[in-house]
This record gives sequence, structure tokens and C-alpha cells, in this order.
Amino acid sequence: MPLVEGGRPIARFHVLGFPVTVDISFLIVIGILGWYPGVDVRDVVIWVVLATVSVLVHELGHAVVARTTGASPVITLAGLGGLTSYVPPVPVSRARSVAISVAGPAVGIVIGLALVAVDVAVDVRSDLWSSVLSLGIFITLAWSVLNLLPILPLDGGQTMRELLPGSPAQREVRAAVVSVVTAVVIAVVAVRLGYVFGALMALFLIAANVMTIRQAREVKQLDVSQQVSRLLWAGRVDDARHLAGERSGELEQRMLDVLAVVGPGDEDGAAMARLRSAAQHPSDPIGSTLLLLADRARRDWSSVAETVRSAPALGSAAVVAVQNAAHAEGGDRPSAEIGQAYLDRTGRPEFDGPGHPAHIAYNTACGWAAVGELERGLAAFQRAAELGFADLTTVDSDPEMAPLRPMPGFDEARGVIRKRALAQADTPPPGP
Repeated sequence: MPLVEGGRPIARFHVLGFPVTVDISFLIVIGILGWYPGVDVRDVVIWVVLATVSVLVHELGHAVVARTTGASPVITLAGLGGLTSYVPPVPVSRARSVAISVAGPAVGIVIGLALVAVDVAVDVRSDLWSSVLSLGIFITLAWSVLNLLPILPLDGGQTMRELLPGSPAQREVRAAVVSVVTAVVIAVVAVRLGYVFGALMALFLIAANVMTIRQAREVKQLDVSQQVSRLLWAGRVDDARHLAGERSGELEQRMLDVLAVVGPGDEDGAAMARLRSAAQHPSDPIGSTLLLLADRARRDWSSVAETVRSAPALGSAAVVAVQNAAHAEGGDRPSAEIGQAYLDRTGRPEFDGPGHPAHIAYNTACGWAAVGELERGLAAFQRAAELGFADLTTVDSDPEMAPLRPMPGFDEARGVIRKRALAQADTPPPGP
């Protein structure tokens, strides 16, 4: 399940069939937002409970509509709010994307209006229930309205992005520009009204959207093959095709073959045959990387594993990328199988840096542990220790490691990682 980096999940459960994770960072932030000098502990507790329920219901609105695409949404409450992650089996139309974005705030508005109706119709005499009702109305209505502002990554900003003209990349930049202008106006208004937190949030959103604009400019400086490759690694096949259609004359034949394979365009299989042939080059990992890219775009994880296992030359960075994609979009088993295929390679050259094999092994251990194959998970974890894994913080905090920790041999491998982490911490950074 997606979490903030270094997150600490404190609760996992299912609602309406959706997996939900609550990270401690969410409760901390919500608690801070509900505290002010002189506030009663009772009111802070009421605030935290209502805010948590409100955000969860908001995300359930997204998840219910997202499930109609055939995806299996996952909900995470972390940091400043909630996140509904989902990977649809087929590209989603812009209208469906708008429906998914609007569903969350819509649920909050409906609930808020229902609470207003209760407040008008019922004479609430209890101070406790009066406080609960007023806070509930504020959280559901105010937060939903704010979420509909045309600022990325708020739901209103995502809706605006889908309604703007142009290609997906153009819409992203245009939406970011509108977001910056809107957030600047809100920051100015918040400062004049004395809403310091609102001004800080607006500044945060401004910075995030300025970064989006800068990254888009940097991407434009890449050649078109690199841009298409980035989109395909990210799983944005339609965006890659759109860009390739605009600038097909600048694409090299190998990238055209990849786009043909992710189809339509390779009815006779000629493009795939060329990719498979290039992947057999014994000293050039580019061929196998392009074949992995094509299989990743098609989400053909079994073919990915076979390429990783058998390619004469392989780029380990590409394996890390495709393994992460498999974990996010295919699940734990495909990720574990891809990593295991890499670990089973013998006598074949590898490229792209010494740090990747250890991370592949660690990801493989997490995958096997998650699907209950603990012996294979422990063996992969031990390989990670042998290959140089040094992130002790991740080992100790990762919930996917929990099934492996009681097993004989885990502590010994952890000790190797701990010793390496301490040695690195004692090593002074290189000079300028």
C-alpha cells in the first residue's frame, strides 16, 4: 500500500472492500490542526475522530467510482490528507477521470448538507453533540469546497486539468499555471485576513506547481525518444503515443518498434521480433531494456520475468524500474517473480551501478513475504545483505518485513546490514 516515505502505519482495515491504511503522520497533522491555546482535550479528540472519518469518506467517494473502471483502489491516510491509488486495466476517459475526482468532494457536500438539515430540524441541547454537529458541518462542507478549488493536486485542480485543451502534457502545465495564479490570490487573501496556516498551505501549493512547470521545461530539453521512454516507464502509454504521433519523424526505429508492440501497429509481430533479437546482444543492455519497456507498458509481467532471467546483458536500473512498476500495478507476486528471475541469473553481465542489485533483492524479499512464501523471502533478504543493502531504517520500519523478522537467520542478515549502515554513517562525506 502506498505510504509517505518513512511512514509508520498504525492501522490497516477494509471498508466496502477497499484496503485502508492510516499512517501516524496523518493523525499528528490532524491533531496539530485541531489544537489551539486553551482548547479542551475532548474537543481535540472530537476533531481528530471527525476529521479522520471525513477524509476516509471523501476517499471512499473516489474509490467507489474508480472501481467502476475495473481497478482495485487502495486508500491511504497520511500526511496532510488522503490518497486513493488505483491502476485501471484500460485507459480511462477524461470524463471518467473527472467523475472520479469530483466524487470525493461530492460525498462530503451531501453529508454536510444532511448535517445542516439535522441542525435546523433538531434542537440539540447537549454541548457535546452540538460541538460534534458544528464541527462535522465545517469539516464536510468547508473542506469539500476548498478541495474543489482549481489548484493541483486538489480535486478541483485535477478536474480542471482534464477539462483544459491540449495534449496530456500541455494540460498538466496549463493546469499548473492556473494553480499558481489561484494559489497566489488565496495566499494574499489569507495574509490580509490573518489566516497564517491558509497562507502557508497556499505557498506550499505554489511551490509544488512551480516545480511541475520547471520539470516540464526540463523534459522538453530531452530528445523525443527519451520523453517517450519516460512516459512508457511511467505507464502513460496513451501520452507516449500522442507525443510520438506529433513528432514521429524524430523517433528512432527502436522506439518506434516499442510503440508498435504496445499497439496497435504490430499485427505481423515484426516489431516484437526485432526487439527480441536486439535483446540477445551479449554486450549491450539497451536491447533488453527496450524489451522490458515494451513488456512493462503492456503489463506483461511474466514476459518481463523471462527477459530478466534470460537476456545475455541486462541493465539493473531497468530491472529496478520494472519491478517497482510490477509491485504498483501487478501486485506482490509479479514483483517477487521478476526480482527472483534477476537473482537467479548466473554468469551474465550486468550494468548501471552497484546499488541496484541489493535493492532488487530487498524488493524481492518484500514480495515473497507479502504472498506468504517466507523461506524464499528470507533467502532474498539474505541476498540483499550480501549484495550491500545498507538501509537499516527501512528494514526496521517496513511492515512488509514483519513476517520475516521471527525467522531464524533474519537477525544475522540484519546484523550485516546494521554493521554496513554504521560504517557508512562513520564515513565522512567526500570533499568538494
